[in-house]
Amino acid sequence: MIDVYVCENDAKQLNEIVNYINNYILIEDLEMKIQVASQSPHEILEYLKNNEVNNSLYFLDIDLKTDINGIELASKIRKRDLTSKIVFITTHAELVFLTFKYQVEALDFVLKDFPDEIQNRVIKAMNLAVEQFKQKESHNEDFYQIKTADHVRSIKVADILFFESSTVPHKVIVHLMNGQFEFYSTIREIEAENAAFFRCYKSFVVNTKNIKTIDRRTREITMTNGEKLLSSVMACRTLIKMLYGDKQ
Repeated sequence: MIDVYVCENDAKQLNEIVNYINNYILIEDLEMKIQVASQSPHEILEYLKNNEVNNSLYFLDIDLKTDINGIELASKIRKRDLTSKIVFITTHAELVFLTFKYQVEALDFVLKDFPDEIQNRVIKAMNLAVEQFKQKESHNEDFYQIKTADHVRSIKVADILFFESSTVPHKVIVHLMNGQFEFYSTIREIEAENAAFFRCYKSFVVNTKNIKTIDRRTREITMTNGEKLLSSVMACRTLIKMLYGDKQ
């Protein structure tokens, strides 16, 4: 989900920009939502102060006719939201250079001098933000490569629950969120291949990121999808310390 914020001094133009954004979200079924649309920069700052922000797109007027302008607002936003995308909508092309001084790294500048182009420029900025956030997520995604007989499969670590030894020699079964399959490897090799993998029993390697609960008494591990597996006494103690510290 991308959160969208609009700050525009002119009420009519604010409504127009909001309509452009909402209509395009509806037409393209985008995972976007306008969180704040306001003439006041302080309303946006107050929202950011009291709410968690993640992927965010801001459309800001530069001349807000208040105690802070749009570039100063962008600078304050940057301090709270480093990865946000900021688009300036303005009649003041000469102020563009100030964005370098304040180091706000604008995604785009939309000039009000060309009203017929504003809608298209807003839409282009929305598409660009979507693409850049997708790229960021793919770069941050952790993948695990598994060699099978005829190809190499790249699987998101987040989709892996655990590995277990197969009854077939030199084979391992990987349990995923949406199924399982066998491949040639060993439990010993797998436990060293990712920091999230932990050997909890002689025949199991668990993905610690997908552990839901650990029963200290039965040493039973419950995964996020409800599957259960057993851990050794020592592994159980280590996992509880790793995941919960001194809380258990």
